[in-house]
Amino acid sequence: MRPIDWTDVQARSTAVAMCHQAGLPSSELELLRLGSNAVFRVEKRFVLRVMRPGTSDAAAQQEIALVRDFARLGVPTVRLVALPVDQPLQADGCLGTVWEQLQPADPEAVYRQLGELLTTFHERTDDLAVRLEQWDPLDSAGQRLAELDDSYPAADLAMLRDWYQRVSDTLSRLHYVLPPGVIHGQAEVGNVLLRAGQPVLIDFERVALGPPEWDLIDTAVTITRFGRPEARYRAFADAYGFDVRGWDGYDTLRRLWELRATTWLMQNKSHGPGVAEQIEVRLQTWRDDDPDARWSGF
Repeated sequence: MRPIDWTDVQARSTAVAMCHQAGLPSSELELLRLGSNAVFRVEKRFVLRVMRPGTSDAAAQQEIALVRDFARLGVPTVRLVALPVDQPLQADGCLGTVWEQLQPADPEAVYRQLGELLTTFHERTDDLAVRLEQWDPLDSAGQRLAELDDSYPAADLAMLRDWYQRVSDTLSRLHYVLPPGVIHGQAEVGNVLLRAGQPVLIDFERVALGPPEWDLIDTAVTITRFGRPEARYRAFADAYGFDVRGWDGYDTLRRLWELRATTWLMQNKSHGPGVAEQIEVRLQTWRDDDPDARWSGF
C-alpha cells in the first residue's frame, strides 16, 4: 500500500487490531493526527502510532533502540509503554508502537524549549550506541515524485522534478558551518511535548548522521511560510545559539524543506478540498519562486 492510499478508515482498523494484540481497549480510540503515520490516543492514557505502510521492521526497531539509548545519555525524550507483548506491534502489514501520554507544550514557550532541547540533543549524542545511516536529504521527495505520476498535470511534476535537480546540485556544493553529528531530522515545535511540565522530544524516525543546520531549518521556514510571530523565531535561535537564516546555505535548505513539504501534501490530496487548495498554493509558490508566499499547515 502506498502512502497516497492511506486513509483514516484503514488506519483505525489497523489500530483496533493492534490494541487487541497488545491487550489495550479499542473502544475509545481518538485519532490525533493522520499523515505519513496515524496517531491515536488510547483510553486517554497512551498514544498508539501506526506507522505508514511499508515501514520496515528494522526502522521500527531502530527507533525503539534510540529511545532507550537517549535515556542512557540523558536526552529528554518520550518513553515507550511496557506491554505484555514485544514492540513493534504488527497488523495489516503495518507496524505500531505505544507511547506514554504527554501534555501539549505552551505555544509561547515551545520555541525556546525546542532550541534548548536541540542544544542538549546535539551535545549529548556523540556517544550514541545505535548505528545510524547518513542523512539522505532528498530520499522522501524523490520517492513521492515517482509515485505521483497519475495524480497531477505533467507540467507541474516536470517543474518539481526540475527543482529537485536544482536543489540536489546545490546541496552537493553546500558548505556547512556547524560540526556534523546526530540530527533529529524532524525538529519542529510539534515534536515537543511536556512531561510533568518539562519539555521532551518525540518522533525519531529520521534520526541520522548529518548537519545540525537541518534541525534548525523547520522553525526558520515556518515562521515565514505560516506567518508566525518573529519573536518566536528569535526565542528559538537565541536558545540554540545560532541563527541559521544568517548562513549562506539557508536558501538551499529552505527549498529542500519546502520541496519535501509540498510533495508530502501532494500525496494526501484526497483528504479534502482544503488540502487540494493548499497544494495549488504551494505549486504556485514554486512556479513563482516566491520566498514570501504564505502557506497553511495540515
